[in-house]
Amino acid sequence: MKFQKRSVLLVVVIAALLFFSSSMVLEAAQTFSFKSKTFDGQPVTSDIFKGNKLTMVNFWATWCPPCVREMPDLASLARSMPKGSRLVGVILDVTTGDDRARSDAEDILERSRADFVQILYDSSMDSFGESVEYIPTTILVDSKGRIIGEPIVGANDEETYRDEIEKALKTL
Repeated sequence: MKFQKRSVLLVVVIAALLFFSSSMVLEAAQTFSFKSKTFDGQPVTSDIFKGNKLTMVNFWATWCPPCVREMPDLASLARSMPKGSRLVGVILDVTTGDDRARSDAEDILERSRADFVQILYDSSMDSFGESVEYIPTTILVDSKGRIIGEPIVGANDEETYRDEIEKALKTL
């Protein structure tokens, strides 16, 4: 009987340790933290999230037709974001020394009148970036850098994104 109580206690302790350690890993995996530069060359970190309740982060590339196609909707959305939210883009294919991709990005942003902040993808984003299987992919991030909900995969229109933002804002 004494052995049985110890065994049960040991199982309970191990289960509790596994539960709490896995929830800590999940919490860490759900945080979007980075250090990079904007398209304009200014330093930027995940502190960019602190100024708003919610930030919509759109991962895109210049060679991606759906990304380019949704850019005018994103530009329009950025000009009329719900209170307490903002939009930033993460350009996946513009790197230092890649003049062609930079020129393509400038053309796309200018044509679509997308004047919201664009961040260059950096290896410090790899913890999340590796899980971006398709582009465009959009995530919603709270002021502490925590990812809210599931990634939104694929191109969408302004109304769909606005609905997602307003739904997420209600949870914060």
